[in-house]
Amino acid sequence: MADAPDLGYDDVKRGAAPAETPPGASDVTADPGLPAVALRLVTTYDDRTRRVDIALAGEESVAIEDGEATPFPTARLWPVVRALLPPVGSLTADPEGRPATDPRRPGPTFAADCRAFVALATVVDEAVSVRTWLATDDDLWSVAPQPDGSNDISLAPDGAVADLLVWDVTAALESLVRRHEQRAS
Repeated sequence: MADAPDLGYDDVKRGAAPAETPPGASDVTADPGLPAVALRLVTTYDDRTRRVDIALAGEESVAIEDGEATPFPTARLWPVVRALLPPVGSLTADPEGRPATDPRRPGPTFAADCRAFVALATVVDEAVSVRTWLATDDDLWSVAPQPDGSNDISLAPDGAVADLLVWDVTAALESLVRRHEQRAS
């Protein structure tokens, strides 16, 4: 998808400072007739839980928190999401595109050491992808549900939130393109 938006990574690669607040706020919202990718971001930090819904449709998207809608250019997705995350470096790190190589497991004080929780769901049509992370002062941990109902908690690299955000959104957009192409033929 050569013409797809870079989701804010070009600014990061050029060394531009990320936007602290969602840019492009206006009265314009995404066209409700366009197929959309929906995101739900849930974070907990300092005893505060936030829930933000994001609708991606065309060039203009919208973030909705507590009933307040904030439009932003879809190309700025990562800077917008980064501004919504808890201020923990491993969560807000730029994408690195590499897996964690440290096989260690959480220690006995893990639950007490966790500072932040992030869950990010990506929805297109009926398909849902949910990613979950826990952050301590020093590490980022990925939480993956297992078929037996347990959870696998494994070390994740800094930048994993950004990497998997773009991975999941790209897959969702490709699904929409395939569906559109099938309907057109």
